[in-house]
Amino acid sequence: MLLCVGVYAIVLEKDFFVNRKFAKLIMRLSAASAAAVFAAACSTTPKLIPANGAGPATPTSPVYLLSDISGASPQSIDTLLGPPNLSRREGNGEYRRYDLSTCALIIILYPDEAGAVRAANIDTAALTVGDDKPDLNTCLAAG
Repeated sequence: MLLCVGVYAIVLEKDFFVNRKFAKLIMRLSAASAAAVFAAACSTTPKLIPANGAGPATPTSPVYLLSDISGASPQSIDTLLGPPNLSRREGNGEYRRYDLSTCALIIILYPDEAGAVRAANIDTAALTVGDDKPDLNTCLAAG
């Protein structure tokens, strides 16, 4: 607005326009345009809420359960979750990471007393560095 007033003063003082009415019209249009730009810059984007007032849909039943994975064989886990996004062998154990919809599921496979390789440890990690570590059951339920 101050810029428009300054330009207005210069235009009228210097007689840049021969017709003062035309000069005033240009200045009014400039002021109105500047006001609209400043008002738009200060506005916020409204949060969209569904018409029925309900929030985001939550699954009625969990996608995965801890009992489905705990103690399971590598083949059973791959059948349930698909191939791991990252797999690394270390000694007798194997580290596997599965990227789910809201988190990364980390499964450590290790031979049990009978020598069969099973899921010995299950944990979660955030998909994005710096995000909080998600709860295991919440991660599994979201799938």
